[in-house]
Amino acid sequence: MSFLYPLFLAGIAAVSLPIILHMIRRQTRKRVTFSSLMFLRTAVPRFKNRSHLENLPLLILRCIILCLLAFAFSRPFFPREAGDAQVPVARRTVFLIDTSASMRRTGMWTRAIGHAQSALRDVSGADRVCMMKFDQGMETLIGFEQWDAMDSARRTAAATELLSKMSPGWASTNLGQALVSAAEAIEDDEINDEQQKFRTHRIVLISDFQKGSSLEALQAYEWPETLELELKPIAAAGSTNAALQLIAGRDHPTRTAGDELPSIRITNSPDAAVERFGLSWAGEDPVGTSDRATEVYVPAGHSVVVRAPQRTDNSASGKLILTGDDHDFDNALYMAPRLTHKVNILFVGSDSTGDSEGMLYYVQRAFRATGSIDPAVISRSAENLTDADVAAAHLIIAADTISPEHIDSVRKYIESGRTVLLVMKSPDTVKTIAALAGIDSIESQEADVSTYAMLNRIEFKHPLLAPFSEPRFGDFTRIHFWKHRQINIDDLPGAEVLAWFDSNDPALFELHVAKGSLLVLASGWHPSDSQLALSSKFVPLLYSVLEYGGIFANRQSQYFVGDYVPISQSAGPVSANLEIRKPDDSLIPLNAGEESFTQTDLPGIYTIESSVGNHIFALNLPAKECQTAVMPIEDLEGFGVSLTQSSGYSAQHAELSIGSRSTRASRLRSFAELESEQKFWRWIFIGLLVVSFIEIALAGWLTRSPDNLLGEQK
Repeated sequence: MSFLYPLFLAGIAAVSLPIILHMIRRQTRKRVTFSSLMFLRTAVPRFKNRSHLENLPLLILRCIILCLLAFAFSRPFFPREAGDAQVPVARRTVFLIDTSASMRRTGMWTRAIGHAQSALRDVSGADRVCMMKFDQGMETLIGFEQWDAMDSARRTAAATELLSKMSPGWASTNLGQALVSAAEAIEDDEINDEQQKFRTHRIVLISDFQKGSSLEALQAYEWPETLELELKPIAAAGSTNAALQLIAGRDHPTRTAGDELPSIRITNSPDAAVERFGLSWAGEDPVGTSDRATEVYVPAGHSVVVRAPQRTDNSASGKLILTGDDHDFDNALYMAPRLTHKVNILFVGSDSTGDSEGMLYYVQRAFRATGSIDPAVISRSAENLTDADVAAAHLIIAADTISPEHIDSVRKYIESGRTVLLVMKSPDTVKTIAALAGIDSIESQEADVSTYAMLNRIEFKHPLLAPFSEPRFGDFTRIHFWKHRQINIDDLPGAEVLAWFDSNDPALFELHVAKGSLLVLASGWHPSDSQLALSSKFVPLLYSVLEYGGIFANRQSQYFVGDYVPISQSAGPVSANLEIRKPDDSLIPLNAGEESFTQTDLPGIYTIESSVGNHIFALNLPAKECQTAVMPIEDLEGFGVSLTQSSGYSAQHAELSIGSRSTRASRLRSFAELESEQKFWRWIFIGLLVVSFIEIALAGWLTRSPDNLLGEQK
């Protein structure tokens, strides 16, 4: 017999307590009635045989109660015979294979496939198996039901064939989410499979266990007590791994390409054997450009920041290569070229250039040259407007009525997929709105504003106003509108109101005209109408209108593999014209309504091709994926994960040593299962109750009063 909690047996020492109590008598054994005590001297009773034990059967019963109580709390059980322990038991197993970018290191994938094939050969015919691969996401290769439906003689061969077709990708490692998904798959299969009960549940994890793996998903998950994790660590052939990373935020947006070389961080692994590396641009002859290459010294476990070497073409774009490393999967850094697009913004109105009381004054100061666009504000009055001006414009801002002879050209401009922002400077502007939207008549009048109006409801879900959706950017209550125009929105079929005044009048609405969009603002931003031009929202709002028209302004150009790349004007009128060219030269069309590009599975240079110009962005490996040092096993144990020692464990994985702690933990779990099945403590408590009842009855019989004894004698 064994005990699950043997320390509780120390409670047997409490048996001495009833023995001591039985040896101490606090009253005389027997009282005799006497007629009068007035002539007797008072004296303290004297006890005879003070250390003599009395009521020995009662003492024995009380000692037995204490012994049974300590015995029950120690949770006794009978271990199985050695022959029974060797009987194979059906198992429910999930094989979890790491296909992240760090598995691209030399020789690692070949060893990983070997570990997986070896583990598959140990699967018995009664086992239920599920195969999954993971990196930043999860993919089920063979489900439990699919495995069960296969011919038992073909299961291992089919799984091995599937493994031979796999290869690691370029995404980061989300180990926590992978473990949670595998555990949930086992729980779901256990619920659905009521016919067969498996005593053993396990996850076989084949990975390099690199330190950059994400474990955040395990924080909110309670690991099942009956689920064990078996580790199959894959060791790298070389210990040196250096990685490149572009330092963002160092370049000013107004600098042109070549003004300043980018800053690069080079990080070396803690156990690196090499500390000197070479940094150069791809495609350049290292012999002819040795003076342009950079030699970098990076101590093991440290990082340094250097300037990229000068290129022969004086460009700040391309691919940087790091040499001298044992593993080259993270030795390339792609940088998107900084392309500056000439953007023509046509302002239609009678305002003069230097008039601070007009709207043109603020438009010219809002649109400044950035790293990606060079805007030019072209001012034309309604009388001087030409069709050539309209055709050359990337965005039209109309602050006055458009003459009838130019209505057709502006309408064709909108129908082609462009955007026009029309500002209602007076109620007469509705004539232009009606002509452009193809509506017979629209009623409008000047609003009666006592002091000022404010914006009340704003549709932040619309792509135009999405940049203001965060609480710190979405406060428009400080903008006061002194004047605005009232317009009956019912006269505009299909109009979408994006913002309302607190008087429930539309402040900003959109009219779709064929492929394009007509944006109407019911108030101007000049000082006599509102404080909009003086607020912090004005410049971002104009740039948002520009991007809604398909022009990429101040867009991020550096992303990581697996990121969702936001596409400007994804829900706007020109979204159907966008296509993405990937580094492998494949062309991916974007459907109407798509707000982001998700097929970011390769590092390299991507090109967004549209009718109004191209935008280029670069994808690189996440910095954490380059942290290839082996994670401490305590990182997993800290989340309550039950570990078993892997059969493929070797001494070179000292960082992953589970040691005697895991062995003891596994043995304790098996003991707990046996004790839970046998439940001898229940019978012990039943015996405890029986002995307690006997003790109570005996104690009551022995402690009867003398009067009751005399009565019984009579």
